[in-house]
Amino acid sequence: MTLLTFSLGVLALLIMPGPTNAVLAMASAGITATRLLSLLGAVLAAYLIVIIPVSGIAGPYLQAHPGVAQSVRIVSAIWVLSLALKLWKADPDAGATTVGPRHLFVTTLLNPKAIIIGLTMVPAVQAPFALAILSFAACVTLTSAIWIGLGWLITGNGSGMPLLAQRCGSAVLMAFSITLAVSAVA
Repeated sequence: MTLLTFSLGVLALLIMPGPTNAVLAMASAGITATRLLSLLGAVLAAYLIVIIPVSGIAGPYLQAHPGVAQSVRIVSAIWVLSLALKLWKADPDAGATTVGPRHLFVTTLLNPKAIIIGLTMVPAVQAPFALAILSFAACVTLTSAIWIGLGWLITGNGSGMPLLAQRCGSAVLMAFSITLAVSAVA
């Protein structure tokens, strides 16, 4: 796989709706430059913490022990469900503080997209590892900014998430949680 096809594949995978993107959209309420940078940093750091070791060290182990990957999906499903329930019950006027970089970091750490990229895409790139990681970082930053922008379009300049948007976001996270749980036991 060339660096271009790797980058396009990563963009296509990361732009798809998922737990990290849903949380990014929900966290966009009351966005400031500082908050934007902290959200982008949380996503990038979490993805890199997973992808670098998985692509270089843990790949053979995870392929030989599918139960470990299954356990990651179950833990991820539980985390996303707990976050969905927290968002469902949260005060919509406190949307800017309800979901923050810490929630986003943990959600991204548990996002199955990171394992997919680390196990299958990074090792297949016919480019220096550092260049592939830089390309990945650019793709993460771009797609995260797009999801934050989409969330901001919903919330506008207000500091809170509209109740309907908050409940829809929570429902989407619940659906992702169910999907992750089903994929772990299927």
